[in-house]
Amino acid sequence: MTSETENVFKALFALEEVRELLRETAPKHELGGERKERLKKALMKVKSSLEVLEKWSQ
Repeated sequence: MTSETENVFKALFALEEVRELLRETAPKHELGGERKERLKKALMKVKSSLEVLEKWSQ
């Protein structure tokens, strides 16, 4: 699997984690300490993967 493909999947899995957090915290989506950390980690994974894909696109 290429790095680009791998990073697409990493980003998708991380976004799925964000979706899960939204589901867990519905309807108000208030985050506590542990959930905030999960969100931060997931978003960092997405950003990292997007950086790889952006470099590939140039």
